[in-house]
Amino acid sequence: MVTIAWALWFNRNEIRHEGLRKDGKDVVRWATHYLEEYWSTIEWERPAQVEFERVGSWLPPWANWFKINVDGAVFASQKAAGLDVIIRDDKGRVEAAMSKKVLLPLGVLEAEAKAFEAGLLLARDVGIQDVILEGGSLIIYNALREASLPPSSVASVVMGMLDLCKEFRKIEFSHVKRKGNRPVYLLAKYVKSIDERQDLKNTN
Repeated sequence: MVTIAWALWFNRNEIRHEGLRKDGKDVVRWATHYLEEYWSTIEWERPAQVEFERVGSWLPPWANWFKINVDGAVFASQKAAGLDVIIRDDKGRVEAAMSKKVLLPLGVLEAEAKAFEAGLLLARDVGIQDVILEGGSLIIYNALREASLPPSSVASVVMGMLDLCKEFRKIEFSHVKRKGNRPVYLLAKYVKSIDERQDLKNTN
């Protein structure tokens, strides 16, 4: 309620400066996106020892499907980000994995979006067709399901992913807390230490 009240006040100021008037639904939607992005950032910054006090177990996909787990990490001091992907089959066997550092000063949400994109690209490259794309960003998850509009900072990446999804026979999306996505999180810790010219990419 406080966020919605602030959004109403903010839009009133926009109108005073010749901005656009938002209707009630647009104000609530904007406030909801703003709050989701805030909580996503707060969750990212929790200490690792708190994150993994209770590690959730990985849930396999349906028979003959593959699950793509992704994670994006921000290394502010290096002005870089890490994109990490693990693809496993319904038996938990690793089909492909990738850990990559990109020298771009991305924010948390932007890094998560690029990690989701990297997961789809890797899955396409190894030729799998029935996939579940799973990551820790609720904002990106909802945007891919078209349950909400993506923030402008990642809108172009999300639109590109929606087009990329058409190249798969079947695709579903799943949201998981970072404590249930530990293998990919550990890859993110690894990629922080590698040189920008190095890249880890294994496929079976």
